[in-house]
Amino acid sequence: MKKVLIILLFIVLFFIDCPATWENACKIYIRQGEYARAKDQALVGTKTAPEYYGAYCLLGKAEIGLGNYVEASKAFQEAYKRDSVVTINWLKSDEGGKNISVFWQAFYNAALKTSLEKNYQEALLNLQFAKQLDPINASQYILEGNVYADMGDKNRAMKSYQKVLEFDKENAEASYFIGKMFFDKQVYDSCIFYTNNSIKAFEKDYEKLKNLLFKNVEFNQNLVSEMITLYKEKKRDALDQFIKVKLGYNEGLTTQEKNVEKFVKENEGYGRSHYLVGIVYLNLKNDTLALNHLTRSAELLINDPDALYFLGELLIRMNRWLEARKYFERLVAVKQDDFAGWFYIGVCYAQEKNYKKAIEIYEERALPLEPENIDLLTDLAFAYREIGNTKKAMEYLQKADKLLKEKK
Repeated sequence: MKKVLIILLFIVLFFIDCPATWENACKIYIRQGEYARAKDQALVGTKTAPEYYGAYCLLGKAEIGLGNYVEASKAFQEAYKRDSVVTINWLKSDEGGKNISVFWQAFYNAALKTSLEKNYQEALLNLQFAKQLDPINASQYILEGNVYADMGDKNRAMKSYQKVLEFDKENAEASYFIGKMFFDKQVYDSCIFYTNNSIKAFEKDYEKLKNLLFKNVEFNQNLVSEMITLYKEKKRDALDQFIKVKLGYNEGLTTQEKNVEKFVKENEGYGRSHYLVGIVYLNLKNDTLALNHLTRSAELLINDPDALYFLGELLIRMNRWLEARKYFERLVAVKQDDFAGWFYIGVCYAQEKNYKKAIEIYEERALPLEPENIDLLTDLAFAYREIGNTKKAMEYLQKADKLLKEKK
């Protein structure tokens, strides 16, 4: 009889120590990749054991499997409220610590999504969790800096960017954003220092990826333009064919997708850094250095309206009309309703003494966009006078004069 009682006691203790049925089921479904079912079981756990941190941790894990990063973060936050220390330890030790990067990515993705929705406090909260899992990941500090900058807190933004340089001195993004903040303050020497550092760092990775992607073919900017356009427009099938046919990689996107993604990112950062330094030198009236950096920026940021505009404007200032016109023509190909682009194309033709073409551009493309622009009307009067049409010249001159009087 005594032996039977001992066995019964053992059985009772065994079932008391066993995880609840929902918890076992949830873990099994997660292992099998059946995340919707795992989520259902975890939700049962949050109802039957609402103070148990583990129910929310498993719910968060199921949400990650479903790609619901914001919901995953909220679940982990609920677990943290129940037991902060144990929850962080669970996140760090789950499956022997193999999932730390997965959980970090969930918090980072949730922060990115909420920041884009301008839910800045939630974004910052997610980043605090991310930093507990990986305190030296540069991406989270860059995003944190961007969030603070969007909130108008420039001091905290600067601290976040500077934090990156404490453990990654050559980080291109951090150097760029610090340079940009100094630009906003018109502290140009510091802006140039940091932005030049970012140029060096971006260039190193850019060249490495360029040599990797274009090792089978001769590098040219047209290929870069086509590849970046296909990537940004998310034309995966066309990009796959491009990689196979024009870059000579038979596997296509299968092996090169990550390299293309990184190249596009480095190309953007590299071009933006040259653009920023170019604008600084424009403000400092150093046309030679401004031209060097803006030209490089326009090569990298192929369809960027700002880079094209300021480079064209600088070339006009330098009386290099033909070169300027080419950049403004690229600008209006991107922004067909850009008045300044069309106006300056007309200016270039007029300076080249091609007055008929200047009039055509002014009247057909620029005038419909800004019919009361005094500079445009004055230039039209000048162009008509040069071809001997004094009647039209006087007509436009009178319109300009009338508008000028009305504005006084």
